[in-house]
Amino acid sequence: MTRKQIILIASIVATLIIIGVIINSLIPRATLIFAVAPESVTVVINGKSQTVTNGQSITVTPGDITIEITRSEFASYSDKVTMKNHETKEILVALDAQTDGAKQLLLTAGSQKIIQRIGGKKVQEGGDALTKAYPILKELPITDKFYKILPCDSEQNPDDTSKIAICIQLFDLEAKESAINELTTRGYDITKYEIIYLDLSYNTSSVE
Repeated sequence: MTRKQIILIASIVATLIIIGVIINSLIPRATLIFAVAPESVTVVINGKSQTVTNGQSITVTPGDITIEITRSEFASYSDKVTMKNHETKEILVALDAQTDGAKQLLLTAGSQKIIQRIGGKKVQEGGDALTKAYPILKELPITDKFYKILPCDSEQNPDDTSKIAICIQLFDLEAKESAINELTTRGYDITKYEIIYLDLSYNTSSVE
């Protein structure tokens, strides 16, 4: 093969690559990124079902998108979004556990990050009104070697966005009293708050 032939073939390949890139860029598409707890769920997009893991992205056709997220032992979630061409949107969802077994799946590190993000989002959306109702939010999260205190979704009022709970993650069961003392010494009456204890050492949870 002569040098001229090599150059010609290279030019043709380069031209085909450029054409492919142009055609690909013209194809209508949008992207959904799923941030979900538990970390593996079934997602139905416009009637098409597939298993999705936390952080996974799915390419969809722009337009109106119907989304349903389900998993056994959890309440389902559904939503409708409108996607523009080349738009990327995150779907941030924590399903409500319906059984003790389901609650265990929400104790993984990935699920806890999603739950914390949702709690933080509620704080932001609620603004001054939420901070006024829950003055402790000004000091959260509180981190210690044996526990962590942070806002989270209310289990007593799951459908009321004006209500939140205070989650106390216990890395050592004996730290429960220390965590409560930390709140009371800061001047907070814990009887006025919904406290959710997450026992990360034994993978159990309880609500008060």
